[in-house]
Formats: sequence, structure tokens, C-alpha cells
Amino acid sequence: MDPISATLGVVGLGMQLFGGFASAANASQMASVSADEAQQEQNINNQKQQAMELDARRQQLQTIRTNQQTQALAIARGTSQNAQFGSGLQGGLAQVQDQSATNLVGVNNSLTIGRKINQYNQAITADKIQMASLGGSSATDQGIASLGGSIMKAGPFVGQLSQGFGGGSIGMFSNGGNDGAAPTWSR
Repeated sequence: MDPISATLGVVGLGMQLFGGFASAANASQMASVSADEAQQEQNINNQKQQAMELDARRQQLQTIRTNQQTQALAIARGTSQNAQFGSGLQGGLAQVQDQSATNLVGVNNSLTIGRKINQYNQAITADKIQMASLGGSSATDQGIASLGGSIMKAGPFVGQLSQGFGGGSIGMFSNGGNDGAAPTWSR
């Protein structure tokens, strides 16, 4: 084999090996970035959950305040009309209480739904992180398989190349065919 072909073959093999290793490293980095992105999405979902919880608490407190204000207004009006001991005032107060309870149930139901949505988002994020990890592993495995294929293709070439060195001897030493003689350095 001529030296130019041999050199090009070795360079090509080196480039394939380098490309395979670089591809596997890049795939690993991409998987890491993808997993980090999914984790950041989870952090955003957690912040949304906290905001929803705060908003629900505010709505609950406002419902209770509105209830107290409406009851106080009803009592003040009933008293000004000398009806504070009548059944009309008691019925009005019961109606205010029922409306407040209905409003609180609505806020609590919305809060429960929001919590469930956050649980689903957490599960989706965990799946994204797992998929990123699997994608990185798969790309690494493909890079290793590609390297193995390159080495297998280069095997005959390297074998022919090694036969061209040293006139068929196995190493850098040759004993010139004398089985009992000491080896001598060959060029």
C-alpha cells in the first residue's frame, strides 16, 4: 500500500473516532441541558402553585369579610327598623351565611383542581427529565456503535498496514530467521 493511501486511511479512522467521541459527549451535554430545562419548568409550576394558594387564601378571607360585612349591615338595618328580633332578620342572616359557604366551597374546589393540575405537571416534568436522560444514553450508545463500526471497517486496512512494516516481523525486532540467535534491531 502506498504511503499516501495509508496516511489518508489513518487520518480518516482518526476523524471517525474523534467524531464518534465528540458526538457522544455532545449528546450527553444536550441531555443535561434538556433535563435542566424540564427542571426549570417544574420550578415555574411550583411558583404558579404558590401563587394559586395565596390567591385562594385571599379569596377565602375576602369571602369571610364580605360575610361579616353583610351580616353587620343586615343587623344594622333590622335594628333601625326595630326588627332585630324578627324572623326576617334571622332568615336574611341565614341566607348571607349560605352564600358565603357556597363561595368558600367554590374557592376550595378551584384550589383542589389547581393542586391536581400541578401534580400532573410534576409528573410530565419527571417524564421529560427521564426522556432527556434516555435520549442522552441512546445517543451515547449510537456513538459507541458508530465507533465500533469504524473500527471494524478499519480492521483490514490496519492489518494490511501493519504487514507493510518490518518485512512480516511481529514487532520492531527481528532475529533474521535464526531461531537461536539474539534479536537485532531492524529498520
